Amino acid sequence: MKVAERPAFGLPGRIQSPNSRPRSIALVGLGEGGAAIARDIAHEGRGHLEVHVLAKSAAGEGALAAIQAGGGDLQRDLTDADMIFIVACRGDDVGLVPVVSRIAHSRHHPVTALYIVPEGAEAGDAEDATLRTLRSGVEMLVVVSDASYVPAMIAALGA
Repeated sequence: MKVAERPAFGLPGRIQSPNSRPRSIALVGLGEGGAAIARDIAHEGRGHLEVHVLAKSAAGEGALAAIQAGGGDLQRDLTDADMIFIVACRGDDVGLVPVVSRIAHSRHHPVTALYIVPEGAEAGDAEDATLRTLRSGVEMLVVVSDASYVPAMIAALGA
């Protein structure tokens, strides 16, 4: 009597080998805190990850200059990415969120923001300007209390 092979992980029908290409991720650090987190992640040298740091903001014509000052080709990287994340901390200047979102949306890519608010930080009666700007410019907003969540999440997604 032949014993049937048991599927890996106990799940019948599970595909045993990867059936998709690695996903490319674009991470945009906005403001002072978001830029610092993005720089730290960039220094880790993860594959399939394009990191952009836009620590300064500007409106109108100045937005292009601020993006160019950040280095790299933001538009190319955002249009080529499978997943797009913005990272910012409470109080950061996130005035370039609409620009990043516009580029992503031109390719029908959703944008996720990772907003770091330190544990125990008190919020006033009204939500802060950073949070309002992020909410208006992204499809998904993740609020975390610890910046270590960002590299852990990027790693879990395959970068």
